[in-house]
Formats: sequence, C-alpha cells, structure tokens
Amino acid sequence: MRYKWVDVYRGIAVLFMVTLHFFVDIFPVSPIPFLNYEVRGVISIGDMAIALFLFISGVSTYLSISQRKKSESEDDAVKHVILRYAKIFVIGLLLDILLICFAERVWWVLETISLAGILSLFFIPKCFSWKMKVFSIVVIGLCYSYITSIPEIYSMALAFPNGGILGSVPMSGIVLLGYMSGELIMKKRRQSLPVFIRAGILLLLAGFMLSRFITYDRWIGNLPFVILSSGFSILLMVAVYWLVEIKRITSAILSDFGQSALLMFALNYPVLALAANMNLMNSFSITEAALITLILVAFLYIAARLRRSFTKS
Repeated sequence: MRYKWVDVYRGIAVLFMVTLHFFVDIFPVSPIPFLNYEVRGVISIGDMAIALFLFISGVSTYLSISQRKKSESEDDAVKHVILRYAKIFVIGLLLDILLICFAERVWWVLETISLAGILSLFFIPKCFSWKMKVFSIVVIGLCYSYITSIPEIYSMALAFPNGGILGSVPMSGIVLLGYMSGELIMKKRRQSLPVFIRAGILLLLAGFMLSRFITYDRWIGNLPFVILSSGFSILLMVAVYWLVEIKRITSAILSDFGQSALLMFALNYPVLALAANMNLMNSFSITEAALITLILVAFLYIAARLRRSFTKS
C-alpha cells in the first residue's frame, strides 16, 4: 500500500538532492553559500538533503514492517527490509565502482542510506522504549563525535563522503527517528502534528546549541548534524502530511519523483561521469548552471514518467 504523503516527501528529497548535486556540486564555478554543504562548521540548507532521505527511509521501514506483519511474522518482515537495504547497498557500490573508473569520484549516498537503515533495525524491537531509543541516539552520537575528534580517525571518516562506514553509525539515528515518527503519525494521524511541531523545533534548537560545543560537521555526520537535521526533517514531514493528507493538496511531479527515487539516483552517475570526462566540472556561471540543472531535471522527470508507465503496463 502506497501513501501519497510519503511519495511526495520522498519526491521533495529526490528533487532537492539532484538539484543540489547539479547546481552546487557539478556545474557552477562557485556554489551558492547558503546551499554549499561542504563547509565544516557552517550550517547550510544543503546539509539537509541526505537527512531527508535517511528520515523518510525510516518512515518507509515502519510502514513496510507493519504492513507485512499482517500476513507474516515480524522476523520475516524485518528480513525483507534488511534484504531491501542490502540491495540498495549493492546497487550503490556498483555505481560508485563505475564512477571511480570514469570520473575518479565516489558519491556514497546509497551506501550510507542502506547501512544506516540496517543499523537502525537493531533498535526497533519493543524491548527498546521510545526514551531508550532517543537515549541511544544521543549516546552513540556523543561517542562518535568524541572519537572523530581524534585527527587520525577524523581522516578515516573523511576518506568517504558522509563519513563512509563510520558515518553510517550516527546517521542511523536519523533513520530511527524516522521509524518512530512513522509509527506515531500512522497511529495518531493529525492529532500527532502538534507533538511533531514541538519536537522538530526542540531538535532544531538543540542542534544549534550543540554546534556551539561540538563543531558542526555534516560531512562526517556528527551529533549536532544528526539532531538539527532530524528536527528539519520532522518539520517538513508535518508540512507535507498536512498539505497532502489533510488539505488534499498534492503534486504529481513530486509523487513521480518519489516513486522512482532509486532510478533518479542512478541517473545522476552518468551525468557526473560525463561532466568530469568532458571537463565541464565547475565551469559554468550560476545562470548557466541553473539552466543546465533545469534541463536535466526535466529529463529526469521524463524518465520517472516512463518508468511509471512501464510499471503500470
């Protein structure tokens, strides 16, 4: 069973990430400051892109397990989710191997999402209360932030985008918060929205405050990033749920992107490889980069529509 608001949320995440990838990372000579997600210690709206995916993957995990538990055991439902995450990891790894061969770069987004998703599953059993789950996220994040303050370990984490395998550990907290949010919003529906608004604002403020004591670092996914981006993700969920489920305002474009998220990711790789091989990396003005991005997003939308057409037939 598909939920429109989940597809729209995922569509926003996809569109946001690919736009950032083209408009900030690949084509412009210099990125727009408030979108630049590569500056350590500086909070940027671009930082939220991967967090949105981690969060909605947690929501989707809850929906998948709860639906499958109606016809099979909980263990089998969890195994199905693990297998799905494992497939995403393999696809991401293969795509990154090709990217290394053609562009000498690694994206490591699909791998981060899959590893963080698998790690989050260790904390979903009922023996972990909500307080224990939140406590675990904070403790793991603090330990990780301390460990990566050691220069040698920090260098290891920086070897891959998003902290590589190490970064997947704290980022699993965003997935877990997504799982918990999915559970609450599907049980309480619109009655839960005020709770989420308070929680989102609280997490945003907590993330800002933590960044005064622990250097904010999205590139390795430390605790200030995990907390702050989780708050942002929750508040976006409230807005999307309210618009789609309550006000019945939806978007076919975002829904199509959301239902074809993996395809949208895969199509980013040839764009990056071609840009690198044709010496087009970071060589366009902001206006030119915006036009190229608009054209590429249009092609991605056509691909999403074709994919949906073939799926239906």
